[in-house]
Amino acid sequence: MLDQTFSGGVVIANPYPVEQVKIIQAPLPNQVVLPLQQRIGAEAKPCVEVGDRVLTGQVIAKTQDQFCVPIHASISGTVMAIDKQIIPHKSGLKSTCIRIESDGQDEWVETKGCGSDFLHCDRQTLIDYVQRSGIVGLGGAGFPSHTKLNKATGCHTLIINGTECEPGVMCDDALMQHHPREVIRGVEILLHITGAKRAIIAIEDDKQEAYQSLLMFNHNDLISLAQLPTKYTSGAEKLLIKALLDIEIPSGGFAADKGILCQNVSSTKAIFDAVIDQRPLVSRIVTITGDALTPVNVEARLGTSFEHIISLTDVNQQAHDYRMGGMMMGIDIENTQMPICKITNCIFVNNRKPKQLAKECIRCNTCNTVCPIGLLPQQLYWHAKGENIEKCMDYHLFDCIECACCSYVCPSHIDLAGYFSFAKALHKKQATDQHKTDIARDRFEFREYRLERNKQERAQMMAEKKQALKDKMAKDKEQGQVQKDKIAQAMARVNKIKEKDA
Repeated sequence: MLDQTFSGGVVIANPYPVEQVKIIQAPLPNQVVLPLQQRIGAEAKPCVEVGDRVLTGQVIAKTQDQFCVPIHASISGTVMAIDKQIIPHKSGLKSTCIRIESDGQDEWVETKGCGSDFLHCDRQTLIDYVQRSGIVGLGGAGFPSHTKLNKATGCHTLIINGTECEPGVMCDDALMQHHPREVIRGVEILLHITGAKRAIIAIEDDKQEAYQSLLMFNHNDLISLAQLPTKYTSGAEKLLIKALLDIEIPSGGFAADKGILCQNVSSTKAIFDAVIDQRPLVSRIVTITGDALTPVNVEARLGTSFEHIISLTDVNQQAHDYRMGGMMMGIDIENTQMPICKITNCIFVNNRKPKQLAKECIRCNTCNTVCPIGLLPQQLYWHAKGENIEKCMDYHLFDCIECACCSYVCPSHIDLAGYFSFAKALHKKQATDQHKTDIARDRFEFREYRLERNKQERAQMMAEKKQALKDKMAKDKEQGQVQKDKIAQAMARVNKIKEKDA
């Protein structure tokens, strides 16, 4: 086990531990709601219509954006609606979704893949399978896996992230315990795609069962397992690389710049499913935890409502608060009618309690000591509170990963991470407004330039016309004088003849 990880961070014990990490297979839902807007990129366009019958695994929406993945039907049935629905996102805005009503058959579409003999498939073919199977980062980021793989040229080290550092989340732990063979084979597929010389599966030291399971199935000399001290936020990509390889990714840099590729362990298993079992991503494991029920892990089809999978637990009948994605970096959600999506790794169901009110900052400096990035949250807070975004940028606002370690230790209960998220949003708004202002100014300046240019062109044209007229008049005058001279000469000749005749 590694002795040291990174500076900062906080040690938080799992508030809702269980004796044995199990996975419950959720029954097929009566309906699923599948959002067409993924985490990044353009919104997918439906390729089915209301009333169409679809099969499980069938592509129902796609986009030409190479950063995006297609949307698959997670059950077989009939498309009942394509409309706006509220999705689990902190914006609270609605997004276009496809609603499918189940026929109870779960009939799968015929799919293709490389199968177990994947070594005969070339790199790009495998990456195409990953994209067509709709695989993204399942740890919560949702970044498309094929995009990472396409950029992994020159990769020397592959890191499989099984740290799952958020307290209370157990879905990756359950996956590693129950699917170790698939995880190891998934890592071998990634080694073949990237050409990396080694792979490291990172696990926190409180997941001994998962560690032993993977160790038992790992017979590949290129793959090693590394245990890290259980500390939040060891799962953050840059911190994980620092802890494992002692390599620092600079501000604004990427792991790929250093020849390193990080993949979530659940995404790695999904890649196994896509390449060898030839199944697109239509389900995921979700941890249901909190003080209102006994924690469980449920494997459910994407698009299943929170309500459906919470109903599989022994949740009590009190009033609840809901949170998706972890007690530290998750988001509060208003109701349980929203659908689970690819980044839904955990749902907290807690008995409703009065929230602690924030007090004035006492400048204790505790937040500065736990920041894993080495920022100065206290100073950032004052500038964010005063909406002085320029000063926030001086304190490296965008290096903040919003892990909320600072908020966790704050004795005044100030939501520091919330202030930083607000400051980032404000910076984005100001940048957008400035961009619009710049465009408007450029348009005005171009209009002024165009009007001045037209004015000059007209003046030049009038001057040329005036000069041409002058030239013509002068020429006409000259020609008139010549004519007069000719007439005078003719008259002189006539008069001379008359004088001779007289």
